[in-house]
Amino acid sequence: MRKKIGKVTVEEMKEIKYLYERKNGLIELFRSIELERKEGDTLYDRILNDMTQINGNFQEWWNEKGEKYKWENIKGGKWEIDFQSCEIFLVTQ
Repeated sequence: MRKKIGKVTVEEMKEIKYLYERKNGLIELFRSIELERKEGDTLYDRILNDMTQINGNFQEWWNEKGEKYKWENIKGGKWEIDFQSCEIFLVTQ
């Protein structure tokens, strides 16, 4: 089920879109070098550190906006954004 629960500003949408794209880029980079990793590989370590930071920033954005806009949430649900309309949806299984 997908239920519209709110909307964010264009500026707020741009913030989460940047984090989303950065997160996905790091995941792809991580996957591409994971099999070739060697002990003490500084690139691998830097990617892991960046992924940890981006994931934290990504979750922080959702937490802040959820609190600000008082979005509905249920156990097992997750929020999604439509980057075209800036609408927020609650998605459940």
